[in-house]
Amino acid sequence: MIGCSIGINMMKSGDLYGLAFTVLFNVAPLFLLYRIVVNRDSSNNSYGLWICGILGQMCVLSYYRHNNVEGVFNYINSILGLLLNSMMVIMIYVYRRQK
Repeated sequence: MIGCSIGINMMKSGDLYGLAFTVLFNVAPLFLLYRIVVNRDSSNNSYGLWICGILGQMCVLSYYRHNNVEGVFNYINSILGLLLNSMMVIMIYVYRRQK
């Protein structure tokens, strides 16, 4: 227990918020991906929404690179978001019911 509190005290509060944001922001699409796969249906999902997410994550990564932004959570969040958004577009395509 003491080791845990020492580790948390050594971590900056900004890092803790960054970690929480990264985890929560990237867990949210997993629920929808799970539902699409289980139900084998993606008819209530929009390609445009997730493609805009992909483009947004690419713009954020370009912004970080252009402005020499440091911080591992920034890059982890954007790369995970890019991967999850790409997976969502693929799952929408795979499970879209043909009319």
